[in-house]
Amino acid sequence: MNRIKNNLPAYFWIPVLSVFFWSCQEEKKAEPVRIAAIRDGAVVMSDSSKMAIPHYGDTTYAVFYCVRHAEKKKNAGDNPGLTPEGETRAKRLGKIMSGVKLDLACSTNLKRAALTAELARKEMPKPPPAETYPPDFQDVWLEEKLKVSAGKHFLIAGHSNTIPKLLNSLKGNPVFQDIPDDEFDRFYIAVTKGVGQTEVLELRY
Repeated sequence: MNRIKNNLPAYFWIPVLSVFFWSCQEEKKAEPVRIAAIRDGAVVMSDSSKMAIPHYGDTTYAVFYCVRHAEKKKNAGDNPGLTPEGETRAKRLGKIMSGVKLDLACSTNLKRAALTAELARKEMPKPPPAETYPPDFQDVWLEEKLKVSAGKHFLIAGHSNTIPKLLNSLKGNPVFQDIPDDEFDRFYIAVTKGVGQTEVLELRY
């Protein structure tokens, strides 16, 4: 077997190696650019590029930083906590948000979302107050927040369905679909003056 392999002409291996090389390149390209930090009204990405947050510093706008809860435990009942990977992600979220003067860290009252917000808060040099709300009352909660939100910054940890629903409420249109069940790295920045007056940045962290 070895003798046959060693006697193969060199040109035989060119297409094989080419396929391997391009497979590696495609795999490398597939890795998304992620948020490294938020500072001075701009998102700093992992490739050192920057993206300005619209209307940052304009006190007639509110800013909602929205994430789905981090990775949850499987087969742990209806109200699971976070996996070690999820705890690490939540802490990374806190480090990312450390450059933002948050007024409130909000989440649903389900354990996985509340833990995501709480672990993030603990990583911040000046943790904001915390607040929870039942997922079914998100519309009422959002309506109340919009009345007093001008100039404020909120972190919101929700779920694969509640975060898109919140963003759609702010946009006034069904723009966002539910987040796929296996994705926990979506990061949305919604800059808003109210329903129908909202711009959203969709990123990864």
